[in-house]
Order: sequence, then structure tokens, then C-alpha cells
Amino acid sequence: MRGLRFLLFCLFSSLALAQVGLVDGPRPATEVRGRLQGDARQGYGVVVEFLVEAGTDPVQGTTSQSLSWNGRLYLCVSGCDHFTLSGYTPNTPYNQRAFDLYDSQNRLRGRAGVTTVYDAQGRPSYHRVDYAVWPLQGTRTWMPSPDNPVPLEAGGWLSARPPGGSVRERYRYPGMESYQPPSAPGSVLSGISPADRDVVGKGLVSSLRELRQFYARQPRGSALWFFVPEVSAWTETLAREFRAQNGGQERFAVPEGTARGYCALYRNDPRYHVMPRESLAKEQAFAVIYPPSGATQKGAVMAGRHLVDRPDWQETDYLSFTTPLVPAREGLPDASPSGEHLEARAHVWGYVSRADLKARVEFREWSLSPTANWYASLGERPRDWDGTFQAVVGRGDETFRLLDWTPGSAWTGYRSFVVADGEGRNRGTAYVTASYTVDTSSPRDFGPVSTNGSTLTVDGEVFYLRNCVIVGRGGGLINLEMACELVDTSNRQRGTATYYPFRGLASGTLYPLAWVYTGYAHLKGWTQAWRPAQDNDRPVEAGGYVTAEGRRYRIPGLEGYLMPTGRDLEVAEGDPYVSYVTRSLSPQGNPLAGTGRPEPRLWFKPLRDWCAERGL
Repeated sequence: MRGLRFLLFCLFSSLALAQVGLVDGPRPATEVRGRLQGDARQGYGVVVEFLVEAGTDPVQGTTSQSLSWNGRLYLCVSGCDHFTLSGYTPNTPYNQRAFDLYDSQNRLRGRAGVTTVYDAQGRPSYHRVDYAVWPLQGTRTWMPSPDNPVPLEAGGWLSARPPGGSVRERYRYPGMESYQPPSAPGSVLSGISPADRDVVGKGLVSSLRELRQFYARQPRGSALWFFVPEVSAWTETLAREFRAQNGGQERFAVPEGTARGYCALYRNDPRYHVMPRESLAKEQAFAVIYPPSGATQKGAVMAGRHLVDRPDWQETDYLSFTTPLVPAREGLPDASPSGEHLEARAHVWGYVSRADLKARVEFREWSLSPTANWYASLGERPRDWDGTFQAVVGRGDETFRLLDWTPGSAWTGYRSFVVADGEGRNRGTAYVTASYTVDTSSPRDFGPVSTNGSTLTVDGEVFYLRNCVIVGRGGGLINLEMACELVDTSNRQRGTATYYPFRGLASGTLYPLAWVYTGYAHLKGWTQAWRPAQDNDRPVEAGGYVTAEGRRYRIPGLEGYLMPTGRDLEVAEGDPYVSYVTRSLSPQGNPLAGTGRPEPRLWFKPLRDWCAERGL
């Protein structure tokens, strides 16, 4: 046995010094190579290098095109060629819309963004096109993978991305076909010493059948608490199996960094709680089974990344679930030039062993109502108003304009105008009336002027004296003085006057008229709805990624898809170790409650309370 171990050590030592071509992958062994490092106890890693073309940064530029442009660019990048924007439609306004660029041989060569530019009247004028094209040729050189060093998996397999790539490629390191990686260190169970083994039943669960047996051994009606970095589809599966085998209830505790994204999704789900820490590594994930109150049986603990990532157990080979997607930043530029990802979800199904998982992706995005469903007041607008106004119709403040509007125009009654938004879309109808209003902010004095009874004329405009009261006599009727309101022919109060009726004179203060527009608008507002991706159904890529409409996302719980990382879920049950763990960590038995110390506020809080405290 010692001789065999020495032989294996020598073999692995010689392999660690060699740099060999990797096989059984998409590239020939002459274009990808690796060098072993590490040891059998800690596990091997491989430094991977790819033979790639150097100096191939994308060629970027900007051009202007007419609205009727056919979506083709003639560019000279590694030779001159015509490049086509996939999905582009002529005579269509775009707002920072991104398109894939294909050359004449239908090869994806880059991306282009199209933005419609409008003239001073708000009409579409031309397209601004920003493009980035990757060259085809360059100097070939060896360059390292950004994932280095990559872990060596069972059977000598490894996964690595080429420089600048987004999809991991699978290769095998020759001579390591019988290699088995060691168990992942660092879990909550790693501290159990050999002296504890007589009282702690520590083991590995390697199948769904063993998991069900483990659950069934626990006291009926127990509570299962998951302390995980995120609640993946596989975590939900573990919880469902627990309910089926034990009859108990599950609870999830996630770190604060994850909880922020869960407020909108799971705020009202009483199962979700928040642990007082920002993050948690998958290797540190654990779950605790608490016996029902008063039970004498001991609890149990589970640990390891496979509380989150789905192991490649045969019973879990077929998948069918729906889950929110997590935005990924790798690969080609985002479909949105601003980098903003749409909220997305996907229904995933298929067989892991056949590598045929599919994802039906849906985006939650804003769309306009087909009919006007919002009311907006135009208020009072001055005579030189340009016909634009702001309103909130479901998606923040927007600017609108009245088509065919002419400042200073006058008419009787209401006139209707089509309302357009900043992208020239018909957003509804505005009803506007033109009239005069009394401008009390600009008074001016007049007089004395002659009166004809209670009528007088100022600057050609006729006014009437109304509601007069005597304010002075001055030694005779000739000096009789009265204070009056000044009313115009439309019965609008236009000011005040001092009136001497026996002299036939009046003077006072006059408010001028101002030309104003008033009215309201019926507008098409915004709503949010789920819509299927235009390029459904999408294949699930290695590592659990999916790309739809140029946007790249990660599917929680499928990080190990096409990248085997082991099969085992660590478990422990027994006394006194597990009993101590379950008592000290129990979220339902806060050891600091009632002590007056501030720490209880940091204990495991319901997600609803945690989100409310932060206004999320």
C-alpha cells in the first residue's frame, strides 16, 4: 500500500511540473494547455492558457444614418465588409437600442447602438449609430484564462473561460481520469474532531433517497432553518422534501445583501428572515433541524454549498421550476447601453444528464396603455407658451408637447390637440381653451378721467363703477367722494376707483388683462407586465447562465450545471455537539432577549420587519 501511495505521489508530482495540451474540448490540444498545481490532500488546480489572437480590441466608431437606412454598415475591420444590424427596422424611432452586428458570412462580430435624434420641433430627424466591431486576425499568443487557477474536478475535467470570453469551455487533463477531489473544507461541520465521532453521527448524503431517510429520522414536526446566501430552486426542493418526510415547517435566513433584493418578492412570506451579516459564502451555508418544543430527541445539522447548488444526484436529473434570474455582467455588452438589466424570470426544464436544459425567459418591462387612462391638468399657461408640459403617468416625470401648436393663437371654446412624448409617440389628447384673465401682479394707476354717470373709459376700454360707498364729503356735494369697484364689460373686477359724482371724475388703480391658456390632457400611461423573450426558448449554458435578447442572466441553483463539483451534502446528528449547535443558534430562542442589551435587535428578523425598517 505504501509503495502504491509513493507511486501515485511521484506520478502526481511529475504531472504538476508538466504543461500539457488539454483534450476532449471544443479546441484542439495544440490551442489550449494547462499546468497542474496543488496536491492530492488540498485538491488540484490547473493554470489554463489559450492560444488566441492578440491585439484584437474592438474597433469603435459613430456614424449618422437617415431614418430610411437599411441597417447595413460598410466598415473596414480585418478587411472591408458589409455588417448587418440584426433585428433593425427602417423608419422606426429608437432610444439607445442595441443590436448584434453580423458580417457577410453571418458571423457575430460586435454590437451597435441606435438612437434617433429629433429636430427643434420634436420630429425624428436621423439615427446616430455607435458601433464596436472585433477584428478577425492578429498575432497568436498564449494568454491565461481569467478563471485561473481552475479547480480540477472528478475524472480530470475542468472548466475555464478563454481571455475575453463569457462561456466556460470544458476540457479534460490527460492522465487524471481516476482523480477524485477532496471534500470541500470550511463548512460548519469541519470543526468536529475525531474525539467527537463517538457521540456525533457525521456523514454524507449522496442521493435523494438518503436525504429522505435523514429527514425521516428526525422528530416529527421539527422546524428546518436554512442559513444560506440565497434561496435557490434547489433550496426550495430540500424544503419540500422536508415537509413531505417530516411534516415540519421550513424557514429561510439570508444575509442582508440578499435580503435587499427579496423585499419586493417575498416581503409577505413568513418563512423568510434576515441574518445580521452582509454576505455568506456558499461553503459556509448550513441548515439546522430543531425538534418540536419539549421533545427529548436531539437536533441535526446540514452543511455545504449543496444547500444552494443542485448536486448531480440521479434522482434530481429532471428539472422543472420557475425562478427569478440574477443579472450577469460578463460577455458582450448589455442589451441596454446604459447597463440597466430588465427584471427577468424563467421557467427551466429538461434533463441534466442530457445537457438539454431549456429556459423560457420572460422580462418584466414597462408598456404603454393602448387607451388614455391618466388625467393631467395643464394649469394656466402664458400667451407665449410653447405647447410643452410635464406630467407623471406611472413612470416618473415626462415631458409632452402639443402637435400643431402655435403660440399666441386665439379661439372660442375648447380646441383639441394630439399629445406626443419625447420619442414622438402619440400619447393622448389635450383640450385647451384660450381666454383673458385679470393680472393682479401688474397694477397701474389711471386718472382722473371723465365719467358718464357710472361709466368711464380708460385707454379705450369701457369700465363700470360698482358697489360704491361714501368715504368723504369735503364741505359740500361738489366734494362728495366715493370708493368704488371697477368692473369691465365682461363683469370682471379690474381694480378700484375714487369717484367724484358731482364733478364727473374718477381715478384709481387698474389691473390689466393677460392672455392665458387653460385645459387638461387625457394621456396613455405606463404599466408593467411580463412578456416572453423574442428568442425563446433559450439553452441553459454551462454554469447556469442563460442569454435572451442579448441580456445575460444567472439561474440560481444551477451554478454546477455542466460543471460537476461533487455530490455530497454534509450532515451531522447526535449529542452533545449537535444539541449545542441547535440550542446556541436557534432563531426562535434568542439568548439575548430580555437582557436589555442592544444585540437582540440584530437577531434573525422577519423579512417584512427588516424591509419596513429600511423603507424597502
